[in-house]
Amino acid sequence: LNLRTRQLPILPVPKTEFVMIVVFGLEYIFRIWSAGCCCRYRGYYIIVLITSVAVVSAGSQGNVFATSALRSLRFLQILRMVRMDRRGGTWKLLGSVVYAHSKELVTAWYIGFLVLIFSSFLVYLVEKEFNKDFDTYADALWWGTITLTTIGYGDKTPQTWTGRLLSAGFALLGISFFALPAGILGSGFALKVQEQHRQKHFEKRRNPAASLIQVRMNRFLTSSSRPHKIAQGLNVTSA
Repeated sequence: LNLRTRQLPILPVPKTEFVMIVVFGLEYIFRIWSAGCCCRYRGYYIIVLITSVAVVSAGSQGNVFATSALRSLRFLQILRMVRMDRRGGTWKLLGSVVYAHSKELVTAWYIGFLVLIFSSFLVYLVEKEFNKDFDTYADALWWGTITLTTIGYGDKTPQTWTGRLLSAGFALLGISFFALPAGILGSGFALKVQEQHRQKHFEKRRNPAASLIQVRMNRFLTSSSRPHKIAQGLNVTSA
C-alpha cells in the first residue's frame, strides 16, 4: 500500500459533535427529571451544567456552540473537584474552626496590618530620595507585603543603612504576627478533630448503654406486672 496516495475517510465532525451534545443534553435533562419528586432533596446540578458547558466549549472547533466567550470557561472544569465533598464536611470543619478562633485571628491580622502600614511608610520616607524602587508609597507597600509574608522576590530592596535597619526590625516584628494565623488555625484544626473523635467514641458507648438500660427496664416492668396479673387471675377463678 502506498501511504502517500492513501486517503483517510473524512469524519463529519460537526454532525458528530451536534449528536453528542443532543444525547448528553437529553441525558442531563432525564437525570434531573428522575432524581426524585421532592424538590427539597433534589439539586439543580449547577456544577454539572457549568462543567458540561466548559467541556463543550473546549472540545468544539467553532462549528456548533464554540465562541470566544465560551472558550474562556475552560478553567471551570476544575469545579469538578468540588463534587468530591458533596456533604460539605470539609467546609463546615473550616468554618467552625475559623468561627471558634475568630477573635484571635482578627487580633493577629490587625496587628500585622498595622506593622505593614508603619514599616512601609517609614521605609518610604527614608528611601524615596536615594532609591528609585521606592518612588511611591504603593511601591513601599508592595515591598512591605512581600517582605513581611516571607516571600522575598528581591525586586525592591532598601539601599541606605537606616532603611535596612528599619526593614530588619519590622521584618522580625511583622513575621511573628503574620505567622500567628497559621498556628491558630493549625491548633484549632487539631482540637476540632480531637473533639470529633471524642464525640464519636462517646456515641459508640452511649448507644449500647441506652439499649442495655431499655432491656433491663423492660424486664423489670414485665417481671413486676406478672405477679399482679396472676393474682387477678386467681381472684377471677375463685369468684
